[in-house]
Amino acid sequence: MNQKPKAAQHGAVRAPEESFSFEDFSEDAPASSGSPAEAAPSGTWAKLATALRLGLGLALVIGTSVSVAYSVRHYALTSPRFSIQEVNLIGGKRVSPQQAQEQAGVVLGSNVFALDTALAERKLLENPWISEARVTRDLPRSLRVEIKERDAAALAVFSDRMYLVTAQGEPFKELVAGDPADFPLITGVSVEGLSRDRAREIDRVKVGLEVLEQYSRVPLSKTQPAQEVHLADSGDVVLTAGKEAITFELGKDAFRRKLLMGEQVVGEMRRKGRSPGIVFLDNQAHPERVVVRMR
Repeated sequence: MNQKPKAAQHGAVRAPEESFSFEDFSEDAPASSGSPAEAAPSGTWAKLATALRLGLGLALVIGTSVSVAYSVRHYALTSPRFSIQEVNLIGGKRVSPQQAQEQAGVVLGSNVFALDTALAERKLLENPWISEARVTRDLPRSLRVEIKERDAAALAVFSDRMYLVTAQGEPFKELVAGDPADFPLITGVSVEGLSRDRAREIDRVKVGLEVLEQYSRVPLSKTQPAQEVHLADSGDVVLTAGKEAITFELGKDAFRRKLLMGEQVVGEMRRKGRSPGIVFLDNQAHPERVVVRMR
């Protein structure tokens, strides 16, 4: 006869039932991770490797570029293809191409790239006739030199030295042999005046130039060209004209009106067969009056 199992006695402990599977211990199961310091993330090493490759590539490019640039520079500075064969001068009237070449320090046959163009321009400006200068390379074998020259309007006598002056009254060159000298003289200015107050002295020269300009528009100037304009310390101006040295005392202002009056007086004297020596046109109280001193 079958016996029934005995009931669990009071106080007995039954172990819990557990089931296990070999899948729980598979080799593909993730291992427990250690501390962060034990293993660096694999992405960091990849980034470092990429940066290293970029750095090496950049260094290679720079090195190659420097090498190529050096080779090109060496070729440009040594190749006969770039030796200077001619200098083309633009704007020269008193300065010849040969003079400009020598002034700029250009040696034919030298390398066109080795020339310091800025230095050449500064050397050209040392010539008092040259007010502006520009030197450019006209590859492969030429230089282009462009200059602007000063124009002389008169000769000013500063103390006992004569200077060519521009139309703006600026003395730019002391007169030497070979310079143009067929200009009327402006006298009454001084080197001391230039040193003491240059602007004032140049303004005085401008007054002399204005008188010469106004007189050149008077028909009398064609037969009696201006010889000298004297600037007195008082501000009065005296013009001497023609081979007969007719003197016009012009005072301080209204030069054109006075010169026209002087021309009429000289014409009347000539028709009467007389030769005027000094024509006084500086009567401030009665500007319409003219006094003539005959020779």
